[in-house]
Amino acid sequence: MALGSISSLGVGSGFELQQMLDDLRAADETSINIKKAKQTRLTEQVVEFNSLNAKILTMKSSALSLSLESNFMERSASVDEEVALVKANSGAAISSYSLAIDRLASKSSFQATTGVASSGAVMYAEPTTTLTTFTEPAVTENTDLSFTIEHETGQQTISLTIAANSSIEDIVDAINADLENIYGETTYVTATAATSENGSYVKLSSTEHDSTVNHQILVTEGPAFITPELSFSYQVGAGTDPVYVTVPPGATYTNAVSLINDDVNNSGMTAAMINSGIGDNPWHLTFTADSTGEKSRISISANLSMDEIQGADGAGSLNAAFSIDGYDYQRESNKGIDDVIEGVSLTLKKIDSTQISISTSSETMKEKIINLIDTYNELNKDIDVKTSNAADEQSENGILSNVYSIKSIDATLFDLLGTTIDTGTSITSLADLGMEKNRDGSITLDQSILDEIFASSFDDVAALFIGDSDKEIKGLGDTLNEKLRSMTNSTTGVVNAEKGNAQEKIDNLTDSIEIATLRLDKKYEQMARQFIELDTFIGKMNSQMNYLASMFDSFNNANSKD
Repeated sequence: MALGSISSLGVGSGFELQQMLDDLRAADETSINIKKAKQTRLTEQVVEFNSLNAKILTMKSSALSLSLESNFMERSASVDEEVALVKANSGAAISSYSLAIDRLASKSSFQATTGVASSGAVMYAEPTTTLTTFTEPAVTENTDLSFTIEHETGQQTISLTIAANSSIEDIVDAINADLENIYGETTYVTATAATSENGSYVKLSSTEHDSTVNHQILVTEGPAFITPELSFSYQVGAGTDPVYVTVPPGATYTNAVSLINDDVNNSGMTAAMINSGIGDNPWHLTFTADSTGEKSRISISANLSMDEIQGADGAGSLNAAFSIDGYDYQRESNKGIDDVIEGVSLTLKKIDSTQISISTSSETMKEKIINLIDTYNELNKDIDVKTSNAADEQSENGILSNVYSIKSIDATLFDLLGTTIDTGTSITSLADLGMEKNRDGSITLDQSILDEIFASSFDDVAALFIGDSDKEIKGLGDTLNEKLRSMTNSTTGVVNAEKGNAQEKIDNLTDSIEIATLRLDKKYEQMARQFIELDTFIGKMNSQMNYLASMFDSFNNANSKD
């Protein structure tokens, strides 16, 4: 059991025994504190090793980008962006083109010929009668009734004879029970008895609700039925199936808009009510295709009176019309036109003309070269500071001053950046791109020279970095990338090797400190017990001495009185 500091130690003896014990331990802990200081310094060195390695990896990333041929194939496009937008893909031909936009692609649209006072106005009022009004009996003699109905199985014709003296209910029952009208567990047409202010009548309703099927009933023989609902159809694009819309009596324009837009079979058209702001009836029903171009042209059956707004100029008028270098083109959309100029995507914005220029995109590669040099300069500065030796006793050595392998990294990297590649052109090294070494070991890159060389000799710059596989010439990008990969290897790389050594020393020191501390704790537990025994013994001796002194004092006092 560790005794630690004992508050009563020294009370018996009168000596500063606890202080003596603390001073002795502090002296014995000197070697442990030296080890802890070494451990702290090594831990700080590991942080610096990670920082240096990260910067070398950044250089490697730039070198890798410079080694990839695809990066030198990047293209930039210039154009009047008020007229059009242009995106050039990697490898697109370097050239210029004249673009003239004659017409932008538009969406087919229609507007109701007649306006209404509000969007809630009734679109189709219920007729006074839905068919010829019957009296009882409904028929006085045998009467033939025949009607047709479109169905998913095709057009169906139901023919029957209504018996003489049949009532409204008799007619309803006869129609619903007719074998030609039976379809599975239901019927093609359902007859019901209804009444109005003009009397009783028979109402026929289709059981088909699929809007891709025209389920309007056509009576071809028998009493004169009046169509009780407004039905029309529309198509979006030639060759598509029509979509049928049935507006029930009493439905408003808003109801009709919902019928169209919510229909699961809607083939690409949006209905809306718009307020023109003109006159007493400013609200108009409108139909607009969801997509631009002729393939989305709307056509409407004659049952609905609407004026064509966009597309009325005839075939092709909904397509974008433009020319490239005098060649005429039409496209369904204004966006993503990528099949006219290979490797180039166009977006048309307004009717006008402009010039398109496709050129090499050098800014990214310039940035990689600049990053390569900038990161080297950061490394050079870091190594210089971290490996420096103190100039006087008041200064401290750099945290890596005793790690000699790190001191040579900046020289190794500079030699690497100075590598010459025989490409068969005038551009053989970074020096040809404006790189110069300064007296302090840093590197300066002349931006004006870099820009000039990229502008005048882009292919030669590309050859410097990517080399020529056919001629077995390894480019500077691959050369740098391979060397930097070796330097940052997780086990053999110079920085990681030193980091591994430091970490091993830290682990050894940790074990050594733990063992030494444990031994010291045991030693001072024993010494504390011994000091307690000593304090107790001296205390007893002091008590006995004090007793004898008092006895002598008493004896002397007694003799002096005699």
